[in-house]
Amino acid sequence: MNNPIESSIIERLHRLDESRQAEVLDFIEFLAARSIAASSAANWPEIDPSRDLAKFIGVATFSEDGVVYQRRIRDTEWP
Repeated sequence: MNNPIESSIIERLHRLDESRQAEVLDFIEFLAARSIAASSAANWPEIDPSRDLAKFIGVATFSEDGVVYQRRIRDTEWP
């Protein structure tokens, strides 16, 4: 962490009463959990319905129209 920022945070933290310090700790834990969740979500592989869906619902066959429809949805909704 940046030393001036860290010093400022610690200085201001010492001015708070214990209940406010506990709130700050809860918020930091929330941010850390959110950061971990975001990084693990970024590592998820993209699922191609025409290739991967059968793994989740059992053996299935898809018509070409169904595959085209699913790809269109994927391309418009996924970044």
